[in-house]
Amino acid sequence: MNITLNRTFIPHQPTKGQTETNVPNLTLIHGWAAENAVWEDWAKQYLSPYFNLYLIELPGFGKSPAFSDLKDDEINPAWLNALAKQLPEKTHLLGWSLGGLLAQQLALAHPNKIETLICLASTPRFTQNDHWKWAVSPPLLFDFMKALSIEAGRVLKQFWHLQLQGSEDSRNLMKRYTKQMTGRSQPKLQGLLQGLTLLKDIDNRDKLSELQQPTLWLLGEHDPLIPKDLIADLKRLHPAGQIEFIQGASHMPFFSHPEATAKSIVGFIQEHTL
Repeated sequence: MNITLNRTFIPHQPTKGQTETNVPNLTLIHGWAAENAVWEDWAKQYLSPYFNLYLIELPGFGKSPAFSDLKDDEINPAWLNALAKQLPEKTHLLGWSLGGLLAQQLALAHPNKIETLICLASTPRFTQNDHWKWAVSPPLLFDFMKALSIEAGRVLKQFWHLQLQGSEDSRNLMKRYTKQMTGRSQPKLQGLLQGLTLLKDIDNRDKLSELQQPTLWLLGEHDPLIPKDLIADLKRLHPAGQIEFIQGASHMPFFSHPEATAKSIVGFIQEHTL
């Protein structure tokens, strides 16, 4: 089964005095339980002065259709194939959370198309196992999967709040984010469950050394889902990668610290653009 994902294009919007003629592309892939609208305003304000932007919605989220009747081992290749079809010919790539896991795989599969890679609040593996403790516990993920079929709305609201725990002024941020998400179309159940399966199963750790692109791991200092103590293991797995923390941020740095997050992204890409 093939589907076409929704893609939002935001053209480069130069600020006064800019005379750029060769504007780079930057593609953004959002995380679980989100959609393009979650960061469209931020991207337009802080990133479009520097890039042509392509925002891709994951299968079953926002306006993108969901894959139906996929076996667990079919989800990852199907999602990657659909995402790859929406990539510009040349682009820098930014993936947030689940989007970061998929962005790593896209960068490995398309080294000539993707120029730099930025993993925002993302790691090479999202769930814990015997050798990786810098992630979410499997029981927590299982509880989310079990509860989705019963009361998806409650689970989504719980996850929105979880992502902002630890941020500076987290209570007001949670109120703002809940208000922003209220009234939007709810993600399709297939997309939510398939996304959780990917969060449970994807493990890119052994492949990080094969990444050819300059890579930035941009993490929140107080992310409840990604402990900052992972830094030693991440450096060991990917010594060529650059690691940076957004001070005071949790799992949504672009929402809680929009300017600082954009500054890190723009600076990294400009540093590695010929």
